[in-house]
Amino acid sequence: MTARRIALVGPVASGKSTLAAAIAAHTHLPHLDLDNLFWGPDWTPVPGCLFHARVRDALAADTWIAEGNYGGEPAEVLLARAELAIWLDLPLRVCLPRLIRRSLVRAATRQELFAGNRESFRHLLARDSILRWGPAHHHRHRLRWATRLSPGQAGGLPVVRLDRPAAVPVRLQALGLLAPKETDQP
Repeated sequence: MTARRIALVGPVASGKSTLAAAIAAHTHLPHLDLDNLFWGPDWTPVPGCLFHARVRDALAADTWIAEGNYGGEPAEVLLARAELAIWLDLPLRVCLPRLIRRSLVRAATRQELFAGNRESFRHLLARDSILRWGPAHHHRHRLRWATRLSPGQAGGLPVVRLDRPAAVPVRLQALGLLAPKETDQP
């Protein structure tokens, strides 16, 4: 059976959005980024009750690949509705360079993100910058997912834990979630 509802979780800059887009392209599952439901204009989070309602409504659909790093009620709804969880459990030494590179590119290109928000160089230097927040919360998020997705706590939900970047395409190709790697023919 192929999973119709996939939860993709992991720390900041672990590759959730990129991987979810690739899986969505291959499987034709709708891609749901929970950040789109959380952020309002000017990097202002929407009220918690509105965010929770948005998550419940979006995850009521029959098919999706949903990615995010939220705890509490959003995580519980996500995992309760999912048929498969993919956990990108990558170390900070992998995520931090990705975060820096991603943030600098977004600031330089003024790429629009959620609710019209854009990263800027000024924003990256702020006290609440993602460049500070991501590394500061990395270990805590990994511990949260380790606890929540452990065999005794996952409630029978199949969990694919990926702790090395090289393992990601290999495991997910084997599961049919990513296109097989093309090989060079002589």
